[in-house]
Amino acid sequence: MNPSRGGKRLWLAVILAIVLPVVGACGSSNPLGGGSTSGDLKSLVVGSADFPESKIIGEIYAQALEANGFTVGRQFGIGSRETYIPAVRDHSIDLVPEYTGNLLQYFNPKTTVTTPDEVELALFRALPGDLSILTPAPANDTDTVAVSAATAQRWNLKTIGDLAAHSAEVKFGGPSEFQTRAEGLPGLKAKYGLDINPDNFVSISDGGGPATVRALVDGTVTAANIFSTSPAIPQDKLVVLEDPKNNFLAANVVPLVSSQKKSDELKTVLDAVSAKLTTEGLIELNTAVSGNSGVDPDEAARKWIQANGFDKPIGK
Repeated sequence: MNPSRGGKRLWLAVILAIVLPVVGACGSSNPLGGGSTSGDLKSLVVGSADFPESKIIGEIYAQALEANGFTVGRQFGIGSRETYIPAVRDHSIDLVPEYTGNLLQYFNPKTTVTTPDEVELALFRALPGDLSILTPAPANDTDTVAVSAATAQRWNLKTIGDLAAHSAEVKFGGPSEFQTRAEGLPGLKAKYGLDINPDNFVSISDGGGPATVRALVDGTVTAANIFSTSPAIPQDKLVVLEDPKNNFLAANVVPLVSSQKKSDELKTVLDAVSAKLTTEGLIELNTAVSGNSGVDPDEAARKWIQANGFDKPIGK
């Protein structure tokens, strides 16, 4: 080897080793700017998506961890999954509330599993090595078919299948994509025989929000796509029809954590918290923060933490 050429290669290697990490950081797709991993497993940053339920659960995680001696920073309201998952991967945040089915679809859009156990197993297989999940909670924020109490009583409805006999009379409200999604009208027809005429579908694109609820309550639609933790369910006496054939993908609440920050102590604390998080409990928490008289997510979380005994160290 030419010594002079070898020396140039050595200097080039040194320069690249210095420059490339800087270039990589500047080109990060994460708008939070990236971060660095602290070696302290008891110091971490909890993030959340930009909607109230995610902020509430993020606060529950943060407050329970603080009660167990963790030092916790907060980065709430980050935005969509496309923003906060890269933020966990580049260590801008270390932990964020997630939903099993939605997270699985993010990493495997072609998944066909729907039951909680199948979804959890498929998610373990789909996650990249730098991300981990802890034990999912019973709380399930998934799509549902909901009707008014009057409709449920008139037709004696308990399951989606019970609604199928009245297909010709049903006006169905939901986002426009519900007409073509596999678990939308096609799935309801295939699994339950609920056959909605295209002329009887009413497009309401507010994600099961106030406009959808109003259409249900005033009779504009007979049934609608509502999320299972919506405050409207108790407030407007809506009836969620059972889905025994698991048409809708399970979406159990689950902590998503950077694998480098996963520890036995973190798992002990958050598994205990998750075991107490139920769908009914999330409805109550969402109800507490909704409307003009609602409390802030951190206050709702604090009351839940105190009521469930997580304001002191686990096991003490």
